[in-house]
Amino acid sequence: MADITATLNDALRKHDAHLAKSPRWRSQTTDEFLKEAYRINAHIASLRRYLLSIRQSYLTTTPQPRRAPIIRVDSLSQGVASNSHSHRATKDRQYLTDKQRDQIDAESKSTLRDLNAGIRQLADAEQLRQNTDVRLAAKRRARNGFKTLGRWAAGGVGEVSKKSPDEELEDARQNTVKVHRESVIWYLRRNLEEAGEIQRGMMELRLEREVERSKSVLYKTKGTRASPDFSDSDMTNGNGTAMANGRLYQGGKAAMTDEVERKKIEQQLSPEQLQLFAQENSDMLKHYEDTLDQVRTAERSMIEISELQTTLSQNLETQAAHIDQLVADSFYTTENVGGGNKELKKAAERKSTARMKPCGKRGIIKHTRGQRLANIKGHMEGSNPTVFTSDNVPQAPEDPLFGLMAAYKKDTFEKKVDLGIGAYRDDKAKPWVLPVVKKADEKLRDDPNLNHEYLPIAGLADFTAAAQKLILGAGSAAIQEKRVVSFQTISGTGAVHLGGLFLSKFYRRPFNQPVYLSSPTWANHNQIFTNVGLPLKTYPYFSPTTKGLDFDGMRCTIEQAPEGSIIVLHACAHNPTGVDPTREQWKEIAKAVRAGKHFPFFDCAYQGFASGNLDNDAWALRYFVEQGFELCVAQSFAKNFGLYGERAGAFHFVTGPGSDASNTILRISSQLAILQRSEISNPPAYGARIASIVLNDAALFEEWEENLKTMSGRIIDMRKAVRTKLEELNGKPGSWKHITEQIGMFSFTGLTEKQVLKLRDEAHVYMTKNGRISMAGLNTGNVDYFARAVDKVVRDT
Repeated sequence: MADITATLNDALRKHDAHLAKSPRWRSQTTDEFLKEAYRINAHIASLRRYLLSIRQSYLTTTPQPRRAPIIRVDSLSQGVASNSHSHRATKDRQYLTDKQRDQIDAESKSTLRDLNAGIRQLADAEQLRQNTDVRLAAKRRARNGFKTLGRWAAGGVGEVSKKSPDEELEDARQNTVKVHRESVIWYLRRNLEEAGEIQRGMMELRLEREVERSKSVLYKTKGTRASPDFSDSDMTNGNGTAMANGRLYQGGKAAMTDEVERKKIEQQLSPEQLQLFAQENSDMLKHYEDTLDQVRTAERSMIEISELQTTLSQNLETQAAHIDQLVADSFYTTENVGGGNKELKKAAERKSTARMKPCGKRGIIKHTRGQRLANIKGHMEGSNPTVFTSDNVPQAPEDPLFGLMAAYKKDTFEKKVDLGIGAYRDDKAKPWVLPVVKKADEKLRDDPNLNHEYLPIAGLADFTAAAQKLILGAGSAAIQEKRVVSFQTISGTGAVHLGGLFLSKFYRRPFNQPVYLSSPTWANHNQIFTNVGLPLKTYPYFSPTTKGLDFDGMRCTIEQAPEGSIIVLHACAHNPTGVDPTREQWKEIAKAVRAGKHFPFFDCAYQGFASGNLDNDAWALRYFVEQGFELCVAQSFAKNFGLYGERAGAFHFVTGPGSDASNTILRISSQLAILQRSEISNPPAYGARIASIVLNDAALFEEWEENLKTMSGRIIDMRKAVRTKLEELNGKPGSWKHITEQIGMFSFTGLTEKQVLKLRDEAHVYMTKNGRISMAGLNTGNVDYFARAVDKVVRDT
């Protein structure tokens, strides 16, 4: 670019204005985009200079003299890097071998492709920057909607305020940068295209000369016969032209004309040799013509294939239209048959005198009109059998937990005990609506702005933001660095499903790495991950011997799992065992996960419900985030808010720290939004609104913590009562200590399936077959009955 500072200063002097200084370009003041553009442009310029510097040597077809040096071409990259040196070399050494020319062709094409890829990446990066600026601008102007997804994730809901002068100025600045950078990219593409034209022109001209040379009959004689000798009288002429070895030199440079060479060589050849060369040349031309005919034939075949494909496509479209019409006709036929069946049924039910017709001594003929109509009906119904037969749609087994609940409801025994479903009950065995939830409900109903419109795809923004802080901690670095995206889900079940679906589509598993679940785990884990196509394996968790954690087995299995496996971990109050690792054990688990480069997936359904302390129950998850893990979390508000039927939950994805973390989380958020949209479109509002009111109100939040202590405290009291009564009955102190060592809603009693069924049949105590009980189902009114029933079954078996 020319420096016009001097011209500008002349104009400024005429108007007594301050003179401008010459611009000084410094790379450290230039952004990364321009640095990369300058780098690419420098390589393009170097490539052009290099190609032009070797053009004469590349295109010459004159054979090298015996003592003439050959240009050494190591690689095109070296030539481009030291262009001036190559240019000086071509002045002294003017000959290239065919192998060197081929090397130049290959490496120049590779360089052009690399430069083109660099420009394309630069353009992609600029397009991403523009899209990000647009999203950020929309995010700043939006009044409502999910903060991370902006107006797109909010489905367009919300109003955009009028632009302020600062916003107008910022938009103008962004537009200037956009136009400038697009011009830079256009300039680079044009320069690269010109360099490509130079390289292509050199190749085409070289090929043309090679073809002309191969067609020449006289050319072949140069390599088969010795060069003719010339007398000393032919060495010079009156113009100072020197001739040696049959080649004409002009000013010391090789420039022998083809005409002189042709005449000299023809004198050395016999007529038979000339005829032989002419025949070979004719055969070669015929071969070229045959090859050209084959190419033309192939081209005609391709045209015919294309026409056949077009015809086939049209036929398929016509056939699809016919199929649609047949489907529509089948619907009409089904409706007509259904109407006819109704009429036939009515006719069959009408009484008729012809139902029993006497026929002499034969008695009564029973072929009545109603029977005939019934036969017709049967034939008509038999013509449309279902395609969903038991072969492809077998009867599924009943869900064992809900089947257990149904059996309990049918039981009429007065002292029956329900320890199956994991839902909190008060000391009177009644569902407990948290007092803070009642207050939030009243506050919600009194809100004059309450409506029943759709929520954004990502859910209620106030709810998901508060859920982030609750699970990760208000001071979490991941939240401050904007490395987290959150979606409202259909309770914890929907969160696990959304996470599993995302991982099945986007998590790289080149060796089909499995999902590792604890043994045992929540039964629904198996169905959810299987339904999204992820293979399953288990790691040891519960030890039947100690009735505690099999830590060594768990750690060893995680360490030996295939690299990059997905490890599902219960954040607290493990379901169904109630056994949690200690903090030191969690640190060892984190080391094993990191060593195997695994992806941790936390399921947190009992935060605050386990120990009564929200921060204590979230410690393990927060430790993993602090260690820089990339992970996801399924969070449920069913247990700790008592919102079982409202299905309030959240899914959080935390990416690892890094310079591109914010862009990574934007991309992940966009894909999660598509998955959410295709499955539930929008999450339900009521439960999220209740939880959001409590989480964002300091006084209500404090009351909620007291409600949590009430629920967790009652469960801890029941654990102590069960252990005390059982040990009093069997006279073995410590034999039931695992009941109080476990935590949360559930407890793994250690009872066998046989003992569980015996309890159900004889004592009407309902629990799952693996011996898991819901501690919330026990109270001061039935704990003594339960302990005596368990003690009796254990003694009898």
